[in-house]
Amino acid sequence: MFISELEVANYRNYGRSRIRLDRGINLVVGDNAQGKSNLLEAIYLLSTLRSSRASSDADLVRRDILHTEFPVARLATHVERSAGNLMLEVAIVGRTTDASHRAGKRVRVNGVPRRASEAVGQLAAVLFTTLDIDIAAGPPLLRRRYLDMMISQVDRGYLRAMQKYARVLQQRNSLLKRVQARDASASELNFWDQELAHSGGIIMQARADALGHLVPQAQFHMDRLSDGLETLGMTYRPAVGGLDEHDCPIDETEWTARMLRALGGLRTREIHAGATLIGPHRDDVIVEINELPADFGSRAQQRTAALSMRIAEASYLRRALGDDPVVLLDDVLSELDARRRRGVMEFFDTFQQTIVTTAEPDRVRDVMTRAAGRFVVAAGTVTRFEGE
Repeated sequence: MFISELEVANYRNYGRSRIRLDRGINLVVGDNAQGKSNLLEAIYLLSTLRSSRASSDADLVRRDILHTEFPVARLATHVERSAGNLMLEVAIVGRTTDASHRAGKRVRVNGVPRRASEAVGQLAAVLFTTLDIDIAAGPPLLRRRYLDMMISQVDRGYLRAMQKYARVLQQRNSLLKRVQARDASASELNFWDQELAHSGGIIMQARADALGHLVPQAQFHMDRLSDGLETLGMTYRPAVGGLDEHDCPIDETEWTARMLRALGGLRTREIHAGATLIGPHRDDVIVEINELPADFGSRAQQRTAALSMRIAEASYLRRALGDDPVVLLDDVLSELDARRRRGVMEFFDTFQQTIVTTAEPDRVRDVMTRAAGRFVVAAGTVTRFEGE
């Protein structure tokens, strides 16, 4: 799939911009703080309905209109894909003093209003940023998010399970606090244990399945990008207690049963803590470089590991969809040496569309000469550049 047209209005530092993108490589050049990252964030939001950086929707609305009567940012895109062409629109409503104006996102697919969960993955995308190094060496939350954002684009059942799990987890934690305060009976936890374990089983099975594809792909690309000098290990560590690498449940039913047993065994501790101590919200993926924890590796090794994980993500989406995701490279190529940069682009040359941003065009001259479309971003305005 590829984006043929993108419209951005009142989003971040953008007033209104409409650009026609090309198949193949599109290079976006601009100084720092001009809107390059915001542009790729907008495309990724159209794919996942979640910002890759903002903590709230209000952060996405252009500041100049935040205090107007109806502050709204709008994103729209035309997508050509094997499953049928697509018009996708997202309106992001900021905070307003009018009670009839509900803050949040409004989504239309081919002109028809849809729930956000129905629009996720209609446009598939994989986003590489300079912060990706933390996927390999940062906290577990980032690796869970890596899996969640990827799997949600191809599996709506997974997305629904995550949404339900979050709601049940909140209810169960609230009940645990009430039981701790002796305002409720511990027997009331039985229902919520069943609900949590059922959704948790779906999530853990999907994560295990996804990693079955991701790990060999990431290992292959780590070897390729490092000329065989570095190895990458990725091991799923589901937070259900008592599992090791040789003890992995084979289906959702078994994951659910394991989680129920673990919840039963921890009930006293959880009541004392007033919180749920196990489950997918505490999962991790252990990343190793040359058989040592990734945080022992050099910055260059961590960067290559994270890059290999993102390339594996693109491969996973391609296989699951039967179509290419749109690849978004946000100022990451200029940080790579020429050999690694060439290795990355050789892989993405096989995808229908790759959008690359850079503040240093001289460092990616080889990409510029091959780009089908070249653009300049300045102060939130995008223009096509036709020169040399």
